[in-house]
Amino acid sequence: MIIRQFLLLRFFTAIIILLAFFFVSCTPTKQVIYFNDYADSSASSIKTAKAAFENSIQKNDQLWITVGGSNLADLPALNSGNGIGATGGSTALAGGNSALGYLVEADGNIQIPYAGKVKAEGMTRMQLETKLTDLLKDYTKNPIVNVRFLNYSFSVLGEVTRSGRYNMPTERITILDALSMAGDITEMGRRDNIVVIREENGERKVSKLNLLKKDIFNSPFFYLKTNDVVYVEPVKARFFSRTGIPQYVSIVAIGVSLLITVINIRRN
Repeated sequence: MIIRQFLLLRFFTAIIILLAFFFVSCTPTKQVIYFNDYADSSASSIKTAKAAFENSIQKNDQLWITVGGSNLADLPALNSGNGIGATGGSTALAGGNSALGYLVEADGNIQIPYAGKVKAEGMTRMQLETKLTDLLKDYTKNPIVNVRFLNYSFSVLGEVTRSGRYNMPTERITILDALSMAGDITEMGRRDNIVVIREENGERKVSKLNLLKKDIFNSPFFYLKTNDVVYVEPVKARFFSRTGIPQYVSIVAIGVSLLITVINIRRN
């Protein structure tokens, strides 16, 4: 009789433990499927993304600038800042270091040979190209200027397959592209509370994005900017597994089972 009661108690204890694990680790389907509130995908019901999105230049950005022109004889002097002469239609202007490019200083300026200090902070890449082209018209005929970001990158942390820092291949990177580059969110990551940390003009901004809702496309944080940090929070199941709560539940359940068994033995 005692053995039978003991076995029944162990059986029910095992069932309780399994149910506890199930409810702790189970993630509802709606918390996994992206944009699950879409009822209609017609163009009239979705606001289109900003087509002309561009990042603005910030302090401590590193820019790669090339200049060319129809008069090749002028280019060596214009590019004397890095000690490299003209080798064709365009030559690198690297501000003294061809590996690092132009550094946007604390005052927001870059130092261009002959043109002097040029305000770059707050401008887009294309705006700076236009400005430098106008400035260099005094030094060469038909100047052609190209500007590129060298430190164009972002970080992805938290519950993703591969956390780390990633370089932006283009200026038009979305939060979805970033998560894709990081191997997507794991099953233990929250898709309704993606944190994006951004610093603009010395001010740190934080936004929380919900991948389960279509409103994410209207967020100014949908397109990432250089040095953005994306953090994916863990779901409660991951918190429990890290803190060892399921282990404590198991230990307590076994202890209760043994205690009840001892009490039954003493009664009999």
